Amino acid sequence: MTLSTQQNTKLTMALESVRQGLIGDSEFIETPFGSRKITYADYTASGRSLSFIESFITQKVMPFYANTHTEATVTGRQTSAYREDARQLIASACHANKDDVVLFCGSGATAAVDKLIRILTLAHNLNDSDTVIFIGPYEHHSNELPWRESGAKVVRIKEAQDGGICLNDLESQLQAYKNTTLKIGSFSAASNVTGIIQEQDAVAALLHQHQALSFWDFAAGAPYMKVAMNSDVEGADKDALFFSPHKLVGGPGTPGVLIIKRALLTNDRPSTVGGGTVSFVSRDNHTFLAPGERSEEAGTPAIIESIRAGLAFKVKSDIGDDAIEALEEKWSDLIKQKFDSNNAIEVLGNPNAKRLSITSFRVKTKFGYLHHGLVVSLLNDLFGIQMRAGCSCAGPYGHDLLNIDEQTSLELVDLIAQDKRFKPGWVRFNLNYFIAEEEAEFILKAIEFVAEHGLRLMSLYEYDQSTDLWLYAGQKAEVMNLSLGLDSLMQATNSNPDQVELLSIQAKDDLWQAYLNQAESLVKSAPLVPQYVLNTGTTALASKHRDFVAKEDFLY
Repeated sequence: MTLSTQQNTKLTMALESVRQGLIGDSEFIETPFGSRKITYADYTASGRSLSFIESFITQKVMPFYANTHTEATVTGRQTSAYREDARQLIASACHANKDDVVLFCGSGATAAVDKLIRILTLAHNLNDSDTVIFIGPYEHHSNELPWRESGAKVVRIKEAQDGGICLNDLESQLQAYKNTTLKIGSFSAASNVTGIIQEQDAVAALLHQHQALSFWDFAAGAPYMKVAMNSDVEGADKDALFFSPHKLVGGPGTPGVLIIKRALLTNDRPSTVGGGTVSFVSRDNHTFLAPGERSEEAGTPAIIESIRAGLAFKVKSDIGDDAIEALEEKWSDLIKQKFDSNNAIEVLGNPNAKRLSITSFRVKTKFGYLHHGLVVSLLNDLFGIQMRAGCSCAGPYGHDLLNIDEQTSLELVDLIAQDKRFKPGWVRFNLNYFIAEEEAEFILKAIEFVAEHGLRLMSLYEYDQSTDLWLYAGQKAEVMNLSLGLDSLMQATNSNPDQVELLSIQAKDDLWQAYLNQAESLVKSAPLVPQYVLNTGTTALASKHRDFVAKEDFLY
């Protein structure tokens, strides 16, 4: 994407506003190696709050807050108007039209999928064996487990050679189930593990050619790519899509969102009944509202949270899908450039597929992999970088990525009960589109440092089975808690958040360089590369499946 000078200036200012508005970006944490500025790289799990969104809510929304079921007062009407504005902001950002319904749904994409299944169960009886759900090769648990539990037949489509869904396999499966009454394809627009992007129009069109519904999970992709309920390609409109706005920058504290074709809301009663879903209730009878937004949002909704979701999408829309996608491609290319030449860093997933900057990796040594939990602890303690270790709620895809067959999977269940270190996993991070060049370079240098020196630094750490954490020797897993007295709580909440001194990019870069230098000095004083010894303290089964190195394997 080529921008004019004016467009580029506007984009630069917008990105800087987001960076300056990040709540917590100038905060520090205490680690075993001293104070470290928080550098957040776990946006795939959850976004970070923005001060200007929270200020708008505090100053403009909360003073006029009332229940949206209160319609005869100014505050009730104003709050309802804000919430409907938020609904329209999301509809516009997701290219929805009058034929689509935007629903706010509880806890993220998981609640949205649950509502979708409840709607379909009422209309089509998913518990009937004459229903098949086609899912992709890299689904999040929230777009797989609910379908399994729905009673429908679930068919997993293979991954294509170049990444994404294999269209040949999908067409073959659609043919195999051509006589099935209800056919649904429910696919991720992008993987939350590898960032691999799925081309949607071809899949949606193929589904519709075979009279199947086209559903899409944008939980991982929504913050970083265009979300389009309707397409310019004939036959490629989506029948439903869902996502978790909390993953957007500015999005923490928001509900899930389901966008669904109005034509699918054919129920004579809502998927969840309660207050707000009825037009009249007598002693023995009641009349439901016509199918739509109000009937499908029972009870007092997440009012402030829904408004916040709309504001988070307003930020995304103002920056623009094209600009965001171009920045994501830039970071994805940088990650590939840095890691392709580093034999110690194993990036998971098809190397040739188009990706977001979402990246999962493992660190290799000549003795085995560094445990993913240790890698995350080192990045946190040495550099203040926040990443995630584990399977990223994508177990079946993880089995594929790590080449775990069914027998190995069964044996791992027993091993994990004895030693949690055997839980398969990786380290995941992403370079969010709005971060500065200096921050991206720092994160990648820190990963490269741990890949090079992590084996030596393992001597400083102990694995704690009770918490499943790698902790600096003698350290406890301590966190702040909410057990405050009323006086303490009032004192804390009355402090002015604007008093936090915001760090300039130069000040941040100076800190990052200092952390890298301190880490280099630490390595010089750490034990030399340890001597590998045969570990005789494990069972035959543990030895068979342990691909990670452990402290007991070495003489330091």
